[in-house]
Amino acid sequence: MQAIVKERRAPGLTVTTVPDPVPSSGEVLIAVRHAGVCGTDLHIADWDAWASGRMHPPVVIGHEFAGEIVKVGPGVTELSPGQLVTAEGHIVCGHCLQCRTGNGHICRNTRIIGVDRDGAFANLIVMPASNVLTLDGIPTEIGAIMDPMGNAFHTVLAAEIPGSTVFVVGCGPIGCFAVGIAKAAGAAKVIASDVNPKRLALAAKMGAHVTIDAKKEDVTAQVLAATGGEGADVVCEMSGIPSALHQAFASVRMGGRVQLLGIPKDQVPVDFATEIIFKGITVYGVVGRKMYETWHQMRRFLSAGLFDPRPVITHRFPLAKIDDALAAIRSGDAGKVILEIS
Repeated sequence: MQAIVKERRAPGLTVTTVPDPVPSSGEVLIAVRHAGVCGTDLHIADWDAWASGRMHPPVVIGHEFAGEIVKVGPGVTELSPGQLVTAEGHIVCGHCLQCRTGNGHICRNTRIIGVDRDGAFANLIVMPASNVLTLDGIPTEIGAIMDPMGNAFHTVLAAEIPGSTVFVVGCGPIGCFAVGIAKAAGAAKVIASDVNPKRLALAAKMGAHVTIDAKKEDVTAQVLAATGGEGADVVCEMSGIPSALHQAFASVRMGGRVQLLGIPKDQVPVDFATEIIFKGITVYGVVGRKMYETWHQMRRFLSAGLFDPRPVITHRFPLAKIDDALAAIRSGDAGKVILEIS
């Protein structure tokens, strides 16, 4: 089959032919129809410090996908060929403390497809049946981005949203998803900030009532002005940029909640007394998607037509054009980038 492979411990990716995978007991073989390209794939292609410290090439990359089951392995009875599916890309152990207390999304033994084992930028992928979710009428183009969309669902819905003012800091694809989710979940007002006008336009298209250009405006002052001087009830920090993190703490109301999804590259100094303790706020760190609570929430929102992520999809490429897909992400002008795989 055709696949995108990280072949060597050096920058670059290779589009090549590799053997078809074969499902073992408890696994299913899926023909990939669509796959999402994200920042993780960019880190791997560039072979930065994170990638070089984590990966052991050769590995087929890619962790966001949807497709059709073509074969089931021994012992799989709940799934069958012909079903359209997506999958949770974090494969967990099931026996650590976290897994056994309903917190599998922070399993200490997590292995990620496209990073720790072969992934989805290929014609075929093998997945544990326990990780596979049927799409039930959701198109595979949308199913392919349920992984990053799930990060946004987790970030937003871990807070009390109905009637709240929600401030989304950072309008990359996951931030734009978060805007639409907050609105769909009943937020009274959604505010969004970014330094990129094209991303702010996407946030507005997804339902942001107020957009703030962080290059030109005082972000905290604008949030306070939009909330009667109180600050936002819930702040979703999606960028990991140090200045944005401080804006998140400054813009949340007393007793409010800050959800942290963005990952800083380096350590960020925090004034715990004034930014957190004396404001009485709750800070929540978001890792992936709750398994499988987030997935079921997301599927219900999508199936009911409460949330439409398609405006965030801006680019589509064939598998062989992965370099063009990554260039679109590097440009800063892209929303969500999709690979169309037959």
